[in-house]
Amino acid sequence: MQFDSLDYLLLLLATLVGFYGLRGRGRLAVLIIASAVFYGAWSIEFLGLIAISAAVDFSCGLLLASPARKRRWLILLASVVTNLGILGYFKYAGFFVANVQAVFGDVVPGSVIEIVLPPGISFYTFQTMSYTIDVYRGHIRPTRSLSRFFVYVSFFPQLVAGPIERASRLLPQIEQALHLRFSAANVLVGTRMIVWGMFKKVVIADHCARLVEGVYADPSGYDGWAALVATYAFTLQIYCDFSAYSEIARGSARLVGIELMRNFDQPYLVTNMRNFWRHWHISLSEWFRDYVFVPLGGSRGSRGRTLANLTATMFLSGLWHGAAWNFVLWGLFHGVLLLLHALWSARASTRTLMTRLGGLGTAFSWWLTFHLVVVGWVLFRVDHLSDAVTVVGSMVMAPLSGTLPSGGQALFLAAVAGFLVVSAMARRGRWRQRIDASPAAAVFLYGTALVATLVLGAKDGPQFIYFQF
Repeated sequence: MQFDSLDYLLLLLATLVGFYGLRGRGRLAVLIIASAVFYGAWSIEFLGLIAISAAVDFSCGLLLASPARKRRWLILLASVVTNLGILGYFKYAGFFVANVQAVFGDVVPGSVIEIVLPPGISFYTFQTMSYTIDVYRGHIRPTRSLSRFFVYVSFFPQLVAGPIERASRLLPQIEQALHLRFSAANVLVGTRMIVWGMFKKVVIADHCARLVEGVYADPSGYDGWAALVATYAFTLQIYCDFSAYSEIARGSARLVGIELMRNFDQPYLVTNMRNFWRHWHISLSEWFRDYVFVPLGGSRGSRGRTLANLTATMFLSGLWHGAAWNFVLWGLFHGVLLLLHALWSARASTRTLMTRLGGLGTAFSWWLTFHLVVVGWVLFRVDHLSDAVTVVGSMVMAPLSGTLPSGGQALFLAAVAGFLVVSAMARRGRWRQRIDASPAAAVFLYGTALVATLVLGAKDGPQFIYFQF
């Protein structure tokens, strides 16, 4: 069920009526039913996978709670193997078999397998697995309510594409929401988030998608300026698309008094790659930091070990995004950039140089960081790795070709620059906070966004990008 659909609006309204019309366990039942309907709209069968993950981790959490229990690591291992086993089979089995056959040939004739990828499996397996790990580490106490735990795992606003919440944040909020009085303020804030997210999705992201699809379907058939426009368009598309999902998810949760974490914080305005990952898909970045990078040793060892840990973490992050080599290389590309930044920033001469350059150095750092991210998106978007070479080569040659972009292309490039400038001004001036504090300004902004969504929104736009992960 898509967020930008009438079905979702009806589900949300029905959920609100049932939620505030009941108390306690009745509200739990409403949230469980709403989550089942939301996910079942894609596939009722795959609801069983969520139930398996929830049942295994709920049981493991209870078993881990016993201080006298020996070999607790075996219980944790059962949780990790179950979750990664489900994720590995549905997401990576076909990729593994295809690569084995590419190397060794068709060892077993007809053995190529095609498996339907359950929506959101990468998100909810990480979320439920983090619960067991946190219980094992002693960071949280396990819940003894299976229904509450199932809501934590399957909460429909963030079930398919996050943010990936921790049990320490979400479970207490679920408990509080069961006895929460109706709040007009929560409904108002939640509605604003939903409207703003819908605007970013159907007015910006979906229209950008139309500029992207043709060029990336056949990169060799277009010139450098078209490749440049398409790549900038995807840069806006993936940000507005994914941040829109998170915004709608946060707004939907806020309607029932639950506050999900902020998943994006203007990532295209940062001045180095480390900060990019602190502002982009924050919940996933923190997950990999706490459950992969730190257990590998983090930055506690030598510089070489730290850089190796960082590279391994980004490799796994790339693989998490998809069972394809372009995602693996995208993760490694960012790993190399993070490695180079760590080496560069550790030098005393670097700090001296940046101090002397002042604002000019900051501007150049932003420009370089932004365009390295843009190049990375080429790897993320292409269907074939050879297309990445074609696209990047065309982009590099465009300004050197002696030709100028068409009027429409120049207008779009100016619009991208305007988007970044307005974003920077809004961040510095705290425009969103000021508008939300003024009823008149809020009515104007969100009313305009709603009208634009209804009038200018792309019809039959693509589904949210991260639904495939």
